[in-house]
Amino acid sequence: MIKTDKVMRNIKMLTGLFITCSLTGLLYTGCKKDKGFYAYENQLKTFDGNIYEFLESQHQYDSFLLAVNRVALDDSLRTGAYTVFAPADVSFNQAIESMNTLRNMQDRPQMHIGTVPLEQLDSLVCRYIVRGVVRADSMLFQDGLTLPAVRYAYPMHGKLTYTDAEGHVKGGPGVIRFSDTKGVIYTNRWSTATTMAIDISTTNGIVNILEKDHMFGFDEFIRRMNPTNSSPWGEYPFFIPGVIGFEQFDRGGARVAYHDFSLDNKGGQFRPAEYVDITNSEEGGMKVGWTETDEWMKYTVQVTETGAYTFILRYGSPNNDGRIHLELDDKLVIGSHIMMTSSGGYNQFKDISTTVNLTEGRHVLKIYYDFANFDLRFMKFLPVGRPLPIPGLITLEDFMPGGEGVGYHDNNSGNNGNHYRRDEGVDIDVTKNDGGGYHIGWTEGGEWMKYSVDVKTTGFYNIYTLAGTPNNNRRFRIEFNGENVTGTVVVPNTGDYNRRVNIVNTVHLEKGPQEMLFYIEDGGFDVKHITIRPLN
Repeated sequence: MIKTDKVMRNIKMLTGLFITCSLTGLLYTGCKKDKGFYAYENQLKTFDGNIYEFLESQHQYDSFLLAVNRVALDDSLRTGAYTVFAPADVSFNQAIESMNTLRNMQDRPQMHIGTVPLEQLDSLVCRYIVRGVVRADSMLFQDGLTLPAVRYAYPMHGKLTYTDAEGHVKGGPGVIRFSDTKGVIYTNRWSTATTMAIDISTTNGIVNILEKDHMFGFDEFIRRMNPTNSSPWGEYPFFIPGVIGFEQFDRGGARVAYHDFSLDNKGGQFRPAEYVDITNSEEGGMKVGWTETDEWMKYTVQVTETGAYTFILRYGSPNNDGRIHLELDDKLVIGSHIMMTSSGGYNQFKDISTTVNLTEGRHVLKIYYDFANFDLRFMKFLPVGRPLPIPGLITLEDFMPGGEGVGYHDNNSGNNGNHYRRDEGVDIDVTKNDGGGYHIGWTEGGEWMKYSVDVKTTGFYNIYTLAGTPNNNRRFRIEFNGENVTGTVVVPNTGDYNRRVNIVNTVHLEKGPQEMLFYIEDGGFDVKHITIRPLN
């Protein structure tokens, strides 16, 4: 019995020693040390498919793919050469939940990836997709590497570092610090995410996986998707004097840029993710319809000079009691109340006008529906008893009075468009695309129009002429006080009269009141307006 106990004790000791030695061997092998130094190597994973297929196969990037689809980058990820820094579904969930918590407090409707403003989503999604195939080791410079985003060449930044392991500095796996530079060189202003996996190779590029604690959009998602102040529809505020299509209300979403009682865009023909009801106008272009009392829309404007303006409203209604008024920075614009009489129907339009006084500077203009039963096309402002100011917008249908040979010369006596100043010979029609207003058409060589303008400051200016034609070699020039300042300008073939582009010329203008002449050298193009901005 005693011998048996001895044998058992010896067996246990030998077993323990074997296990200890085995673990030691495993630990040694797992550490992969070579002469005392840690020898970690990043292993490049490969996927037999394109970037889009890889993300789809993982079932944790569905929100990112939904966003990619919305901004029409799905084909790019299937066929183009790109490097993607992929945010997981949890990154989107954090951003959406945080935004909707704030929207609940503001009594604003919920939003999700399918309904957030498309242009803002586009800006943010593009930051996660970098042009070209960029491997991690190319970011191992002291200053890292600038990474241009897929659209707009927005400057992102990547820097590869190695983590510490087993007490050895930078002996562990590689991690990319992926930064939104905000367009500045100061790194303390950047917003940064880190990767949890890098250099996953696909047939058309590289995928790097971001840590799950990253919130989609870096630090801009809520500010962009749920702003408290509206921002201009275009790159610049709308000039006053000038014309504004009602569909071009500010960015910012519901209860910031507009208030609409419906929770969808009933027309769906323009800005479908917004709740303002926009559809095609029967006379061409866009209109805001399905209006309800106490709805409103905002527009960021630049009033070029203080003074009186003719406020022109184009609308359609079968009723005689529609009412609106204007506010500037949430203050009533005196004299802006308009009572709309019947135009003959929602599909028939007319202009109505009143005189208002506006103050120079950048403002937010609001149109408020006091009693709504109308469709809205566009609004227009013209100075009362003053020249058109420069910088500013020159609506070409507003040539000088005086008739043939004084304010204009036209090769025929009738207004072929039969819109606006119908008793004049210049051919004016309603614009058929977004933005509203009028344009000059049926142009012929030798015709011209003259404008009274006031250049506020001597200097260099860019002149942007918005024109379109399906023809080649159509030409015009612009004169100031009889001097040809632009030389002959060729209108490019845009494929259609209603498909217009801005043609840019840089000129030097002297301060003071002047006569501007738009001279058509070779007709066969339509032209809408001229915008003149300081070169700097």
